[in-house]
Amino acid sequence: MSWGGVPGWRSIASGAAIVLLGAGLLGGAFILSGLYNVAASSNHFDITNFIIRLTLARSVETRSMGIEPPPDLSDERLARLGARHFALGCAPCHASPSTSQNPIAAKMYPAPPPLSHAAEEWDAEELFWIVKHGLKFTGMPAWPALERDEEVWALVAFLERLPEMEGRDYAEFSGTGGERSASALTFAPDRALEETVEMCGSCHGDARNPPVHPLAPPLAGQKEAYLRRALSEYAAGRRPSGIMEPMAAALGPSQIEAVAQHYARASLSPPGTSVDADADAAARGQAIAMNGLGEDGIPACRSCHAAETSGQFPRLDGLPAEYIATQLSLFQSGVRAGSAYSAIMAPIARRLSKEQIEDVAAYFAARSPGDGTGDTAGSEASQ
Repeated sequence: MSWGGVPGWRSIASGAAIVLLGAGLLGGAFILSGLYNVAASSNHFDITNFIIRLTLARSVETRSMGIEPPPDLSDERLARLGARHFALGCAPCHASPSTSQNPIAAKMYPAPPPLSHAAEEWDAEELFWIVKHGLKFTGMPAWPALERDEEVWALVAFLERLPEMEGRDYAEFSGTGGERSASALTFAPDRALEETVEMCGSCHGDARNPPVHPLAPPLAGQKEAYLRRALSEYAAGRRPSGIMEPMAAALGPSQIEAVAQHYARASLSPPGTSVDADADAAARGQAIAMNGLGEDGIPACRSCHAAETSGQFPRLDGLPAEYIATQLSLFQSGVRAGSAYSAIMAPIARRLSKEQIEDVAAYFAARSPGDGTGDTAGSEASQ
């Protein structure tokens, strides 16, 4: 049936189906023929490049909608933590203001672009999404621990500052300046203990410098058994961290043992990064740490986390409040559920409110690393 010589809808649909079928057959024949060159030494057609770039841009823009940057994105300490990871995990492929691109990465197709002006091309939310999820068909991997948004934001905080940096500024900011080269930020199975500790100190601080950020806690004086266990769990992927997993995985068992012994024997008074704690919050936290909350099934923190308790439980005195609160939140959400000891901590963390977590963190952060010796959990909290 037709109207005024115009084919009916059935004829139109049939014609369209024939065209689509023909296009599909031609496309399939082209794919099966092997004529398209997939070599990285051969560029895409211009139209292919255009379609890929447009698809990438629209996908990132759409999927980053609704992402809210954290309020501390402008914190220089957060950016310095991100800079340490950038020097290790990003600069070998993307280059940096003071290093050239790895020749192998330069032969990738598409080649990893320089990131010096990435923050001018992408919003912070878009950078976060790209760093966290990676990009298909580009060689850009996803973040090793998708649960750790705070680590991804550290790298974004650095990328936001990178356009303003020249070589000398970058070297100082990333910890690769002076006597410490970029190669010092890379673990290797045969690396000597002194070099490995220097690597750790880049983030966690040393006798001369404080940690770059509270999320990288001071390690000096921490319990040897706990440090050994923590590194082993990072290496095995049982404790998620996009920053720590690749570091620990590069260490052999003997290096893990040596690092744990070194820091356990180091001075108990490393430079701190914590700010003055809220006295009221610390007092509330002290009551929980010393006596627990029996009605809520929360034991006294110090029954496990004092200096003289089992070496498998970390000493918390003097650790940054942000680090302690973050770890409790990770237990609470189930992120840290990959080890045997999570069965102890996770139920306790789930019973704590956000305010109680902050109070406990404030209490331990306000203490000096050596304050815990001789403490007895269960005694009355005192000022």
